[in-house]
Amino acid sequence: MTTPVPRSHPDESTTGKHLPALDGIRGLAILSVLYCHLFWSNPDPAGSPLLRFFAQLRAAGWIGVDLFFVLSGFLITGILYDTLPARRFFRNFYARRVLRIFPLYYGFFLLLLVITSIRGEHWSAITLLQYLTYVANLPLSNQPPLTNGYWINVNHFWSLAVEEQFYLVWPLLVFLLRTRRRIAMAAVIGAGASLAVRLALVLSGATALHPYLVYSWTPARLDGLFLGGLLAIAVRSRFRQRVLAAAVPVLLSCCAVLVVVWFFDPAFEILGQPAFSTWGLTLLAFTFTSLIAACLRHDGWLQRFASARFLRFFGRYSYGLYIYHYTVGGLIISRLRPELLARFGSKALSVVVPGLIAAAASVAVSWCSFNFFESRFLLLKRKFHDSSPRPKLHEVAEV
Repeated sequence: MTTPVPRSHPDESTTGKHLPALDGIRGLAILSVLYCHLFWSNPDPAGSPLLRFFAQLRAAGWIGVDLFFVLSGFLITGILYDTLPARRFFRNFYARRVLRIFPLYYGFFLLLLVITSIRGEHWSAITLLQYLTYVANLPLSNQPPLTNGYWINVNHFWSLAVEEQFYLVWPLLVFLLRTRRRIAMAAVIGAGASLAVRLALVLSGATALHPYLVYSWTPARLDGLFLGGLLAIAVRSRFRQRVLAAAVPVLLSCCAVLVVVWFFDPAFEILGQPAFSTWGLTLLAFTFTSLIAACLRHDGWLQRFASARFLRFFGRYSYGLYIYHYTVGGLIISRLRPELLARFGSKALSVVVPGLIAAAASVAVSWCSFNFFESRFLLLKRKFHDSSPRPKLHEVAEV
């Protein structure tokens, strides 16, 4: 028999209704990534200060991935804690994760393999195996290019590898630790250890040989996931109201620091920048954790902003958008941008128009993928539902 989870305080984590603000946060994250990847340009162009501002803002759009990390840590930890009394704890969790993640991920690679075989393009078997097993983000030397298909871009899948590797370890720890106090302590230790790993990588000179270690290696990118998990536990404890009350002041303080940093480093550059590649990523994690906490307040303007239908639309299709957009964008932008630049001589026009078309095409592909493919698998998640009576925050903001 599963040991019940000790509870000294009532669970006040859920209102019993859907929390659209969390969908909107997911939408905000994917919009940031789309802006970064589909409107790429020189981050410090000559000419209009307004154009320079938007170009520099785009260069910093990669932080949307960190928002995804914090949100994932928050929702996944909540799911794990809420379902601890379940008889099939691991089976239900992993079955639901597989149904949400694997069909689209592996279906996308299968589609690419079919198309490239028709086009006569080739793949590196060993590199493809690394992507298929979610280890492409490991610091492996002499890794050959994935494919000679110029239009294929899956470099951003490193973040999916980070999350999948996190899912292998964190459920077991939550199951063994069980109490809020111990889970929270593990999250704090994990976040601190992740920062320590980045400091060690920078101070040891390892980043000189492998510059992407601090950016995509899992041990160096866990503080966002753990801080999101810490928030999930905090809002299920007697500290809930204190945490929510402190959310906006902490968020404003973090944003003030980020604005100062942005004036000196508009792209929030990680590679070759010891400061932002260490404490800067932790600062982002605190910023986004406080943002999520602020959006849990029912009386806050941030919740109303994040609940906007526009953001929730992108949040609904965010996974498909993340999978498809770089390859769809590569097909469109690589062809359209040179033609527009040659015909009109306007770099701004050649960046904005193909980017908008690529974004619209990505949305269309993601919409079709979700409604005609992914949804078939998502319906099967009902077979792995936890029927325990405890209120569940993850049911009002499904991942």
